[in-house]
Amino acid sequence: MKMYLEAFRIFSPGNMELDSADLKTARDKYSLRRSDRFTSMAVSAVTKKLNDAFPEQLSPNTGLVTATAFGPHRTTFATLDDILDYPEDLILPTRFSHSVHNAVASYVGTVLGIKGPVFALAGFEDVWFEALDLARNMMLADFCSKVLVIGIEEKALLTESAPELWPERYKEIPQEAVCVLLLSSEKQDNNHGRIELERTPKTAEQLFSFGVYQEFLDALAVSSAESSTTLHKMPDWEFPRTSE
Repeated sequence: MKMYLEAFRIFSPGNMELDSADLKTARDKYSLRRSDRFTSMAVSAVTKKLNDAFPEQLSPNTGLVTATAFGPHRTTFATLDDILDYPEDLILPTRFSHSVHNAVASYVGTVLGIKGPVFALAGFEDVWFEALDLARNMMLADFCSKVLVIGIEEKALLTESAPELWPERYKEIPQEAVCVLLLSSEKQDNNHGRIELERTPKTAEQLFSFGVYQEFLDALAVSSAESSTTLHKMPDWEFPRTSE
């Protein structure tokens, strides 16, 4: 089965960025008054008005896959603080509900009216590749003909501390980013060519914690209906061996 790229968006430092005004616009427009920043980033990324081909409406049977490494850790840590500081009956249920990884998928699905299969993936071993592979299998199994894939990472305490906590893995603070791909199995939706997945590992430095590398983004930037962009799986991380 061929997997076509209908539309894409990349928000990251040095590229397009989501600022506080974008997040406020999304919160106000879609009544996200209780949503956390992580959720607002995702909703803003898929609904922001831009001069691109990203559709304002998606078919209800579109699938949705979110991918992240650290997840909504700002909210998770705040929830843990509440658990330590307050009795059980005083913990904010809204904050707790936003601390789980699939909360963002629920919000995006509601805002876009998506009723197809929805999955929330989390992990540090190239979860971006696994998200696209899952999207391909969803379309191959005829669960849906389109899948919206969102990779998201928020900058907060844990990412800012990553180089100190895990220096072997993170030489620098992981970037805050949102990557959105709208994939389709239908040829008429082909605006940016085919996306090919190759499980042969590619030695490349990942830009974001969920596994995107620069060559893939560069290929998307110049893509056309005749293009074929290959996403290689990044090598699995190996913990450094320690001498006994």
